[in-house]
Amino acid sequence: MDIIIKSEKPFEVSFEDLSGKIRRVLVHHKGSFYMVSENTALKETLIFPASPTGEIESWSEVGGGKGITLEEVLVNFEQELFGYF
Repeated sequence: MDIIIKSEKPFEVSFEDLSGKIRRVLVHHKGSFYMVSENTALKETLIFPASPTGEIESWSEVGGGKGITLEEVLVNFEQELFGYF
């Protein structure tokens, strides 16, 4: 797994009475690209299929989950992908 691009600056988000930041990292893993996106307001980090330039290709997550940070996903990237065996 290689980190390609880290987002320059986290951007602010608000959901109902929650507020936080979105942090994103573009990852290249086994020939595919993924955007790893952490939402601190919702306390979740999700993995989405992405293009080599970082455009999210589908909003159907392929990994990650609630209660996990961006750093934790990056350390255990392959295990965080759905369908890992």
